[in-house]
Amino acid sequence: MLEVFNLSDINIPYGILHDQKLKSIKYEDNKLIFTFDIKIYPEDYTNDYYKTYLDYKHCDMIVYVKDEPFNYFRMLSCPDKRGQLKGLDLNGDDFLEALNNANSVTFVECATTYSEFSIELCADFYNAKGLFKKFKKYNMCYAILDTDRVEWKWY
Repeated sequence: MLEVFNLSDINIPYGILHDQKLKSIKYEDNKLIFTFDIKIYPEDYTNDYYKTYLDYKHCDMIVYVKDEPFNYFRMLSCPDKRGQLKGLDLNGDDFLEALNNANSVTFVECATTYSEFSIELCADFYNAKGLFKKFKKYNMCYAILDTDRVEWKWY
């Protein structure tokens, strides 16, 4: 099943993806593709909305990236004992590499304003070594992407 979202619509039905595990993220042909493994627990829902997605085990969230220089990638830490956050800005390649090497990444939410699509993910780097050790203190990952089209391919 393919769902194409109108970015001017403020009601993006991303509820099924909430807390779903990111399997991989890749960039090809000006598309940023987030692939999620899907497990649906009917007891988590108060209505029958989830039934449309029961037969699907994976979802590709495909963001058609328009102008890469305007894309923004960032990681944030949890507040420390003084309530301060630490942030790390990344380029697209480093963001993809970090998420593909995290112990676990889950979908939190997404939002849109005209031609910007923002995605929030929660990442865990507890066993990180080498180049990825510097990401251990960060757990929230954000991408703001310049786009005019987002598709969710369920299979």
